[in-house]
Amino acid sequence: MRYLALSTMASCAAMMIGTPGYGQTAAQGADAPAQGSDASPDGEVSTTGLADIVVTAQKRSQSAQKTPAAVTALSSEILVSRGLVDLAAINNVVPGARFNQEGNSMQLFLRGVGSNLDIANIEPVVNFNVNGVFIPREGTSAPLFDLESIEILPGPQGTLYGRGALGGAVNANFKRPTHELSTDAILEVGNYNLVHGTVTQNIPISDVLAVRLGGDYIYHEGYMKSGAYSKDDFAGRIGLLYEPNPDLKIYLWGQGVTKNGSPANAVNKGLDPVTGQYNESAFLNKDPWNDLRTPAQIAQAQSVPGLGGLFFQPRKDDQTYTFLSTGGQIDLRLGDGLTLSYIPSYLYLKSSERHWNGVLESQTDAKYRQVTQELRLSSDGPNLQWLAGIYAFQQRNSGFIILAPDVANLFVTNVLYNRIQGIAGFGQATYAIASGLRLTVGGRYSITGKKANGISPGDPNQTPYFFDRTFRHFDVKAGFEYDIAPRVMGYFTYQTGYQAGTYNEFPATSTQDNLVKPADLDSFTGGIKSRFLDNRLQVNVEGFYYKYTNLVLQSFDLSKVYNEIFNAKRVEIYGGQLDVTLRPTSNDMMSVSVSYAHARNKDFVTPDGSNFNGLQPPYAADWTIVGNLSHDFSLRNGYIRAAADARYESRWWADYLHNRGTEQKPSVIVNGSITYYSEGGRWDLGIWAKNLTNEAKIAAAAANGFPGPASGFLIEPRTFGGRLGLHF
Repeated sequence: MRYLALSTMASCAAMMIGTPGYGQTAAQGADAPAQGSDASPDGEVSTTGLADIVVTAQKRSQSAQKTPAAVTALSSEILVSRGLVDLAAINNVVPGARFNQEGNSMQLFLRGVGSNLDIANIEPVVNFNVNGVFIPREGTSAPLFDLESIEILPGPQGTLYGRGALGGAVNANFKRPTHELSTDAILEVGNYNLVHGTVTQNIPISDVLAVRLGGDYIYHEGYMKSGAYSKDDFAGRIGLLYEPNPDLKIYLWGQGVTKNGSPANAVNKGLDPVTGQYNESAFLNKDPWNDLRTPAQIAQAQSVPGLGGLFFQPRKDDQTYTFLSTGGQIDLRLGDGLTLSYIPSYLYLKSSERHWNGVLESQTDAKYRQVTQELRLSSDGPNLQWLAGIYAFQQRNSGFIILAPDVANLFVTNVLYNRIQGIAGFGQATYAIASGLRLTVGGRYSITGKKANGISPGDPNQTPYFFDRTFRHFDVKAGFEYDIAPRVMGYFTYQTGYQAGTYNEFPATSTQDNLVKPADLDSFTGGIKSRFLDNRLQVNVEGFYYKYTNLVLQSFDLSKVYNEIFNAKRVEIYGGQLDVTLRPTSNDMMSVSVSYAHARNKDFVTPDGSNFNGLQPPYAADWTIVGNLSHDFSLRNGYIRAAADARYESRWWADYLHNRGTEQKPSVIVNGSITYYSEGGRWDLGIWAKNLTNEAKIAAAAANGFPGPASGFLIEPRTFGGRLGLHF
């Protein structure tokens, strides 16, 4: 969005001249579909205690309360009961996160670290993985269904994840086949003619072979007046599990996704239609989701000298989207606690979508082919746990953004070929050096090569550009954990993250290189994880300090046809996260998560000499507060669960300049549900509502509005519906 906005302004200027939890896993216990005993981290059983959550954030299974990081884990039950069908919806329940959807792209930010450049030569800086496989930007908007869990891990994860994990990692894991015959079906209906169905079938072929099949379809009419912002998406999946003996496990999976809905349009923001004056919170229409213009407003836009021929009435546009991916994991137990794991994958993605930024249409195309492989050896001994591995990948992609397609075809980015390939060796070990005291060290050495070519945007001579560089880097991790008490653990960790360099879309010359330097992040975190009151109260707290160097952004200069990408030298981020979960009775659960991330520019000078020190980076709210409350009403043949959750977010800006119209004022989003669960869990029936206050909060914005000053994508309006679940 940022790239598109700035390039839009630059292109227009050129023509005039003459040519934006749940407390560290605790909420998972709140949404279990059945009541009963829960195991404590110590293996004890309590009929009213909090569940012990197992996470794989460190590429091995361990209790979340024994993981030295602020992991937020969302179980399958949470995702289904709250209707969290994609990352944009998950944004509402994760502290310190901002997941922005723009067309088929998702911009992931954790604690103020992320990237808002949706172009082919920029990789995300928050790593999104499915079954341990890195997924490129346009793949992150695929529907999420039949998942075992999603884990959100803030902070740099350079040693274990490497690529794209400078700001953190988001890990989604499919449910694997089991050796039991089972069928699960979910049907939802709601306003905007919503129809959403998910069906999964688990089939035990034999004692050693099982298959899991799944399909998901979602349809709803457009949330916008034009009919835009609709869904007509299908996803299919197959998984195979082969366990010929206790020492060998082979898991293979494949997934396909198509989208046939209409992408959201961006609406004008920041201008009062009555007074004609600047008003940060104003939209052109009383209904913010009304993306249409009056005849007078269209005439006003078309009267702009030299530009009127580009502006028209917004409409519902189409898209094509095909996403195919396959992969697996082979685990071979070698004895003496050793396990050899191999994780291969292949991915193909092709996306083409059009949407409107106010009265200006744009088209975004992207295409990917990717192969990844990871081979690692791990050991899980009583005093020493370690893993070491090799990771290799190759990605070939291309992409462009065009303004006013079919009218002027103004390219603002045009990457014809972009190849990224790399290899890395990594390792991490945790050793118990004394009773209750453990030391962790890790490292990763990576070599990344980038080779690309394209046509310089805005150049009337269509000058080609080329790029061919290799980047080498070593990430480190060091920390310790100490068991202060049986259910209280303290930890401190230093670790780094890295984003390989990239290029500007113009030819390198003797006086101006097209290199954009690599970005680095150094992180210091410390925290305490604890449980009290017979395992009913969980209190986790973490403090952090990040030094972020060479942040990759795009300049803003109306005198240039092409706005170059540059490095902001230093951004400082510090803060803390407090997560409290209380289960006072077996029928009640409440949790609150408070995240504070003070992100400010410290050495931030643009190529033209402008100084933005002291300002917040894009989409970096200081405060987010997430709360959840649920109560179970026991019945003779089941129970009813009433639940509500809310998210508060302080103000943020969508660009580093803090342009007018790109500010999101402090906001609160409230959701609720009431669900009946039958005895034995065979079926459930419920109603739900999201964004109860119908708040028109921007998901992302940029300074490209006509008449101005900005335009923004909005979150979904108030939606409500019913859900039926069947489980056999």
